[in-house]
Amino acid sequence: MGGSSTAAQQSGASLWQKAFTRDLDWRKDELRDVVFWVIVAFSVALGSIYGLLGLQGMPCFVSYFAGVVLVPSFYWTSFLGVDDEDYGGKMEVLGDSIGSGAAAFALAWIGVFSLIH
Repeated sequence: MGGSSTAAQQSGASLWQKAFTRDLDWRKDELRDVVFWVIVAFSVALGSIYGLLGLQGMPCFVSYFAGVVLVPSFYWTSFLGVDDEDYGGKMEVLGDSIGSGAAAFALAWIGVFSLIH
C-alpha cells in the first residue's frame, strides 16, 4: 500500500521535472496532464489580472480564449519542442482542458473583481 503511494509521488515528480525539460519523449496522457495544469495556471493568473484591473465584457472572454490556445501551444512547441501533429493535433492536445480553464478563469476574474471593486 505504501509502495504504490510512493510510486505515484515519484511518477508525479518526474512528470513535473519533464514539464521543465526540453526535447523529451512524451506520452499523450502525460502531455495532456501538463497542458491541463498550464491552462489552469494561465486561466487563474489572467482572470486575477482582469479582476484587479476591473476589466469587463466580451473583449475579456475573446482575449482569454485566444490566449488559452496560443500560450499552451507556444509552451509545448517552443519550450518543450513537441510537435502537436504527433499527438493528433492542437485540439487533441488541448482536449477538455479549455472548459476547466474557462471555469477557473471566470471564478478568478469574478472573485477578484468582486473583492476589489
